[in-house]
Amino acid sequence: MIKSLKNIQSAFALSRPYLIMLVASNLCIILCVLFYSYRFGEEQKQKIYSLSGEESLMYALGQNTTDNRIAEAKANVELFHSLVFNIYPDEASIEYNIQKAFVMADNSIVDIYNNLKQNSYYRQLIEANIHCRYKVDSINIDFSDYPYTATMYGFTSIERSSTTTIRNLITVCNLRNCARTSATPFGFMIENFHVVENNNVENRNHLY
Repeated sequence: MIKSLKNIQSAFALSRPYLIMLVASNLCIILCVLFYSYRFGEEQKQKIYSLSGEESLMYALGQNTTDNRIAEAKANVELFHSLVFNIYPDEASIEYNIQKAFVMADNSIVDIYNNLKQNSYYRQLIEANIHCRYKVDSINIDFSDYPYTATMYGFTSIERSSTTTIRNLITVCNLRNCARTSATPFGFMIENFHVVENNNVENRNHLY
């Protein structure tokens, strides 16, 4: 009896290291599964998915959503400026573009438009057949704070029959996330829009 007990104790002593190794290996496997599951979940959050007909969610773009958001913010700012600063001597065209700009921004652009209209700015452009064309130079988006701050550097050319005036244009605005609609396709609302600088840099005479 005593001999049998010693054999059992000896066998248990021999099996204990293997049992410890088995438990340790299982713990390692569980920890690895949890780690890679978490990392996979985080990576999926950085992907962009789209619906295609009746298909399930399909992988659309393998890029970081933050990078894409910056590109969308810049496209939003450029579109807004083209609506406001590309001016043709046609009242219907001016009204159409400015109404589209109104939907993309708060009352800060409404105030600027009303001030220009009260000072007969648009009427003078139409009467003198002046074209205003806008060209972006660069756009800086600060994503470190919300709402985001956008600074646009560009030029406007004021084209008359005999001369063209080039003006540098610097504007600043805030960008706030909003629902994506046909009027706000990039999902941004422009707030506190104001012109920082708008000075003549060159006058060109037309030669005939």
